[in-house]
Amino acid sequence: MFSFHKIEIVHWDWWERFTLPLDANIVTVVGPNGSGKTTLLDALRTLLAINCSQGRDYKRYVRRADRPSAWLRATVSNPRRSNGQLAFWPITDETVTLFCRIRKKGGDWERSYGIGAGDVAVEAAENSDAVTWIGVRQYESQLENAGLTRAIKRVLALDQGHTDKLCEYSPRQLLDLVFDVFGDQEVLDNYQKAREDQLACARELDELKTQLARLHTQLQAAEADVNSFREYERLLGELADLTGQWLPRLQMAELLDSRRGSHAHLLGKRRDVQTLSTQLQQLADEHAALIREREDTEAAEAESKAQMETLQKRERQIERPLGKAQAMLEQRKRLLDQVAEQADGLDTEAALREQEKLGRRRYELQGQIDGVDREIDELQGRIAALDSGRRPEPREVTAFSQALNDAGIAHRMLGDIVEITDDTWQLAVESVLAGVRHLVLLENPADRGAAWRLGEQQRYRHYVVPDRAPAPYPKHGSLLECVRFHADPPVWLAKLLDGIQRVDSTEDGARLPEGQSWITPRAYQRERRGGRDISVADVHFGRNAVADARRRLEDLRDQREGLREALALATRKLADVQTALSGVDATREIAARAPEFEAAEAEAARLSEELEDISAERADAAARYYDMSQALHGLTSRHDRAEEALEKTRSRQQQLQFELDQARRAYAEQVLDWRRLRRGKPAEWRTPAAMSDAREHYESSGAVEREIERLHRRKDDGRWNTDANCVAIRDKLDAEHHQLESRISDQEVHLDRARSSTDRARSQYIGVLRATVRRYAQNLRNLGALAGIDVEVDPPQLTNDDLTLSQARLEVQFNFDQKGMIGLNDGEASGGQQVMKSMILLVGLLMDEDQRGGFVFIDEPFAHLDIFNIDKVGAFLQATRAQYIVTTPNTHNVNVFKPSGLTLVTQKKRGTTRYAPPIAFLRRDTDAAPTLN
Repeated sequence: MFSFHKIEIVHWDWWERFTLPLDANIVTVVGPNGSGKTTLLDALRTLLAINCSQGRDYKRYVRRADRPSAWLRATVSNPRRSNGQLAFWPITDETVTLFCRIRKKGGDWERSYGIGAGDVAVEAAENSDAVTWIGVRQYESQLENAGLTRAIKRVLALDQGHTDKLCEYSPRQLLDLVFDVFGDQEVLDNYQKAREDQLACARELDELKTQLARLHTQLQAAEADVNSFREYERLLGELADLTGQWLPRLQMAELLDSRRGSHAHLLGKRRDVQTLSTQLQQLADEHAALIREREDTEAAEAESKAQMETLQKRERQIERPLGKAQAMLEQRKRLLDQVAEQADGLDTEAALREQEKLGRRRYELQGQIDGVDREIDELQGRIAALDSGRRPEPREVTAFSQALNDAGIAHRMLGDIVEITDDTWQLAVESVLAGVRHLVLLENPADRGAAWRLGEQQRYRHYVVPDRAPAPYPKHGSLLECVRFHADPPVWLAKLLDGIQRVDSTEDGARLPEGQSWITPRAYQRERRGGRDISVADVHFGRNAVADARRRLEDLRDQREGLREALALATRKLADVQTALSGVDATREIAARAPEFEAAEAEAARLSEELEDISAERADAAARYYDMSQALHGLTSRHDRAEEALEKTRSRQQQLQFELDQARRAYAEQVLDWRRLRRGKPAEWRTPAAMSDAREHYESSGAVEREIERLHRRKDDGRWNTDANCVAIRDKLDAEHHQLESRISDQEVHLDRARSSTDRARSQYIGVLRATVRRYAQNLRNLGALAGIDVEVDPPQLTNDDLTLSQARLEVQFNFDQKGMIGLNDGEASGGQQVMKSMILLVGLLMDEDQRGGFVFIDEPFAHLDIFNIDKVGAFLQATRAQYIVTTPNTHNVNVFKPSGLTLVTQKKRGTTRYAPPIAFLRRDTDAAPTLN
């Protein structure tokens, strides 16, 4: 095998151009990590058309150079092989130049290879006749002829730190590698190809025998051709009779019966549609009547409610002057009390305590009046917003809604779609929905991501719901019956309301089954955790929001008026106490105000009597309002049930109409089929007698079709002869039969001879295989002796048998420091011992008397080795006659340079320079001091 003399690198990675000598038995490449040791080996690999290490490729290196082309040039030896032929024949020069040219073409990098006679420079390579440029595949073949086998290329392609991987081969893989390196695998492959050719010949012989059997069958079939022809003619006659007469006659009879049945079915569907139309009209009338009755009831309910509210206002109007008259009478009573006290003498200390108490009372009443004024202002703003069509919301809700509008996300608030249809259960529904009253409903579910992102940004604490569905039909007595949605609500919300049962009192709720949720009109709810009051103070949903706000405004105003009256009374009491303390005579005040007190007494009696009458009227109005509400609730349920029945009937009518249309089309198609079928047929076929005769012969047209199909199948599956030249055909088949028999006999003799010859040749070559294994085993033992390691090789069982050869294994064991034998990769060896085993196995492959020279790239073989093992590895390298190019980092012991004849020194690229420094080299000279170039 050839060896390297020198290498020249142009525009490779960070190197511009330099030439390195490689004419030494052992070349050591030393340098820090990242200085280009592996880059140099990858340049040699690329020059030899081998893949780069660690997943790299040549394009990576030329891209870094940022030049239009890159060159790799090496001069190698041209030794004679064992057969006397030169490695690079027909080149006869002792030196051969290998080229790798990499250029950019079509936007990508492309490499080409050349081989030249002698030492050819880069500048003269493209125009010199001494250089032959060839493709990658042809170049690989040329190097393989020169001794660079596939096995050696596999060794050269080992990545950094992988020199200890050879011992991880299985015994079978190791045996295959040995045979491949020593050239025996190619012979075994040729033997295997010969066996495959013999198997192919045997298969061809089996196919010929099968063909002979078919010819024999055809020859026998020729004798029955005449009978087959007669049977075939009779079969065709039966098919013509069935197809031309009996099938159309049966089809006409069946079509006539089917048409009569379709006509009856069509009439039945018409009757069903008419009946259902009448029923639908009745349901529509009942539904319209319910709508009118419900409207009348709603009007009566509104009228009673308005009357009740009017009476409540009148009560409040009477309560104010009544309160004033009663306050006047109370003042007279206090004056009388003061008269009595003055008669008995004034208790000054008690009067002072009363004065202090009344002062505090005035301060508290004034604070309550101020709080009620603030609530009145808020309610007035809420009423103004509701009157303008806007539902007032908290500040954070309004801000989030505006953010959704700015982002183009269509949405609704829950309050926009909820309508409470039963005022009796307004408080219950409001209380259940209080926690979700500011829920946001998205119109488009696809906006969920953007809406949730805005909710996270603004820390919106209420639900944003993208998934909605139509509300289900409510259960009887559920809270959902009192709610109407103007748009699709969330599924879980409708389910929540539908799962809560309405009860009139907690006693009724206690009688419901365990686990049933219920609620009273006053919003006392029972759920799985127990019962509690969940009532709220305000109304947010439905049409009653404005009315409730106005009612609460009136209540607050009445409350404010009462507080003001209480404040005035406290002020008067305080004045009386202060007057008593100041010594004013109460008797004179009573006498002076006697007419005023008498008028107040008469007014209080009159107003009390009028208030009692109005309260009775209001109770009657409230009873009528309750009755109307209950009646409206029942009418709503009946209306919903009637509407559901109406929708179901409409759906059924549409289905029946669809079936009627289908029946019409089917009947029309049958009429057209009858006209088409009878066209061109004899009139006597349509008579009742003819149709009855057809039914007697065959059960149905299907039976005729099955008979036709059976006859067709028999005709198609049978082997019929339609030619009268049966004798000529039989003679021809007989001649072909004899010829094929003779050919089979000759081929069987040839196959037996080939098998015998191949078996004898492979049996003789088994000895060569055994000699190869013995030579490799001897190489391993010799190398082990150099390293002080006992090596034992268990030779494989090699016999002339396919199964035995495929299962053969090369077992190798090593004894380090007399500690016992260990296998290739049994986990008992240390990291250094793994390297020693791999080096012995690797060098053993290269020690070949028939193929001298050659080279090996080994990236950091001294990793994990101590000083003594480094010396042993160096002894290995010196003991062989191959050329080694090894790398080592700066951190290794100096003993790594002991076997080296030439040391290459790499340096890292400095950040301020365009190119990395060229590689320096140090040549060992036993006669003079070493010099660094």
